[in-house]
Amino acid sequence: MNTPRRNLLIGQGERLFQDGVWPPPQGDKPEPYTRAQQQSALLPALVSLAETARMRSKTLAPRGEVAAKITIHPQFLAKSYFPTSLFQQTGLRLIGSRAKDVTPRRMVKGKPLKELPTAVLIVAGQSDNFIRAQELLSSNQSSKTIEKQLNRIERIEAFDAADRKFGLDLAHFTGWAEIVLHASFSDGDIREQFYRLSEELGARFERARARTVGGLTFLPAYIPLDASTSYIRGIEDFSHLRMIRNMPVLSEDPVGTDADISRSINYAPDLPTGAAVDPDLRAIIFDGGFTAGALRWVQAYDAPGVPTAAPDLPHGHAVTSAFLFGPVDPAQTQLPVPFCNVDHARVLPSTSSDARVADVIDRILSTLQNARNAGVPYTLANLSLGPRMPIVDDDPHEWTVRLDDFLSLGDLFMTVAVGNDGVHGPDLGRIQPPADAVNAFAVGSSEGSHHGAARAPYSCLGPGRSPGLVKPDAVAFGGVRGTPLRLVEPISGELREHYGTSYSAPLALRLAAGIKASVAQDIQPIMLHALLVSRAMFHNRRHDQTEVGWGVLPASVDDILYSSPDEVVVMYQGVIAKGQPIRAKVPLPKNVAPTGKVRIAATFAYRALVDPAHPVNYTRAGLEVRFQPDGNSSDGFFSATKYDVEQTLRTDALKWETCRHREKSKDIETLTDPCFVIRYQGREEGAPDAEALRDASGRLLPAADQPSALPFALVVRVRVPGVINLAEQVLTQFSVLNEVSIRSQVST
Repeated sequence: MNTPRRNLLIGQGERLFQDGVWPPPQGDKPEPYTRAQQQSALLPALVSLAETARMRSKTLAPRGEVAAKITIHPQFLAKSYFPTSLFQQTGLRLIGSRAKDVTPRRMVKGKPLKELPTAVLIVAGQSDNFIRAQELLSSNQSSKTIEKQLNRIERIEAFDAADRKFGLDLAHFTGWAEIVLHASFSDGDIREQFYRLSEELGARFERARARTVGGLTFLPAYIPLDASTSYIRGIEDFSHLRMIRNMPVLSEDPVGTDADISRSINYAPDLPTGAAVDPDLRAIIFDGGFTAGALRWVQAYDAPGVPTAAPDLPHGHAVTSAFLFGPVDPAQTQLPVPFCNVDHARVLPSTSSDARVADVIDRILSTLQNARNAGVPYTLANLSLGPRMPIVDDDPHEWTVRLDDFLSLGDLFMTVAVGNDGVHGPDLGRIQPPADAVNAFAVGSSEGSHHGAARAPYSCLGPGRSPGLVKPDAVAFGGVRGTPLRLVEPISGELREHYGTSYSAPLALRLAAGIKASVAQDIQPIMLHALLVSRAMFHNRRHDQTEVGWGVLPASVDDILYSSPDEVVVMYQGVIAKGQPIRAKVPLPKNVAPTGKVRIAATFAYRALVDPAHPVNYTRAGLEVRFQPDGNSSDGFFSATKYDVEQTLRTDALKWETCRHREKSKDIETLTDPCFVIRYQGREEGAPDAEALRDASGRLLPAADQPSALPFALVVRVRVPGVINLAEQVLTQFSVLNEVSIRSQVST
């Protein structure tokens, strides 16, 4: 009997796009509080803030501004409820936000009180601004819009010293601090005032080392230990100080030191002799160094500004070897030809100046930006190093926000190791920056590459922040005691045994390189993200999403390129914009089976601009998705999972996640015209974004010409059990689709 052939990936799913229709929003919900209730609850705080702003020294209050927290009622978090008019009429400036769980004084529609996540808006204002807010709250002549916005506020408080010292531990303080200011590029006066104050109090730093992203400025500084207490006391009430915390150490180390890595008595299989499969594909690894000229496929160099020092060759060699050749099986006699060449940029060590870990991320981003500016951008990148500290929900790290800002353009697929402190549990063992970057692919380690493989005990745990909740994105084999990861040492030609997420990350990048190099058609970096998530294996009984993310990555590129005879995998690459919903048809053939179940899996991925000063509204773009089995009525597909519910998410959280994946079983009789209807959502600092552009006749400009244009990737998997000619039926009935073409020289 002939074995049914495996089905290749199918491309050009975007040819199934049609104009979509999105139902109008429902009416407003009743306000939680009355004007009288709010006057009693909020006026005392506004009076106090006005007096504080009037009395505070300009040394601590540049422009005469003080900072305050406005907590929004948790049932009014949607961007349509944002208090834009209130800020415009009072003159209060929104400078940041944080997430917080609160129990409101009252729930609307008589619902019982319970703790819910909400946004705490951080505003800056002069005394007159807070007095104006008092007047609007006290007046019976305020507009309905202002009255509604005031009635949706839960509380108003000062943003005080305790709010600024999260992450500061003087008991373990070494003198190095990471300072974050609410200051954008246009706020040079605020930065200058803080610099002068800090220098007067004994801090040492280089002003040129300050880095501004969005509304935040990050400043590494050294504070003499004998002056640390007085320094903290002197700056803790600076109005525009968001946070001061201990400077983390830089951790690029695997689970153990190189001395703990055992060396096999066997030599590695023979190196390949041919050129890379796709020599035009540009990839880069940032690490501790690689021996120049050791391998024909590696171009090694020092990143700009890296100190002259002995390179960390063992770590750099192993990470690069994992990307080029993958794990080595004892039975192998020949190493595979690399999918592409790779640049290895040495970015370590950090200098001993006040910059500490900040200088390393400078080198990484300058290298990437220089390549982009020169018109030869990298498509693939790996980062197996970063600050050794668990992420915190309220304040994304400088590495995270700067990487997210660079990656938002969507031209680079970057894998990031999540860290090796998972043995310390869900708090201290939480993923480490920049693995929480929403625009990067965070990789943890597993004990194997099979469907039920467990997380390696050392691999750091999720969740990420919301948005970006599912982190790691996936896990790849990283070695465990008894089942090590065997990699070739390129200089000695020996096999060495390794353990760590440092090596899982380049193995995941190798899969992406294999897809890109193997397929003749253009596959965008965002699609690489979606494909890896779509093919990650999640075992409902053995896996926890905080441990493995979307699942375990397969060992072979073939497991992504091909599917079983009764399954098709279709790729859609498109652009969506505000006011232009898309209908994406699911290619289920008519009369494919009379009865039974159909398995449909969908994976959406996109890259988003970020607002680092607003972690609660961190991503500035989102996708709302509805599944319609009959082309008309909606059926919950991406509704909250058990995992989402456990995280007590805000009700609109899912639409802002840059990657969403779900698989469901549907009765085939109900799938008369299945499709996904997709709508773009945008926000800036939590408020609605600008209106869509129209031409002279009033018609909307095409999505690609809109300021809100958002490239996205969708992967749809359809499985009809037992129908082994499914691909043939799909390609016949949906003739605009085509299987991808595979290059001839591929060994996965």
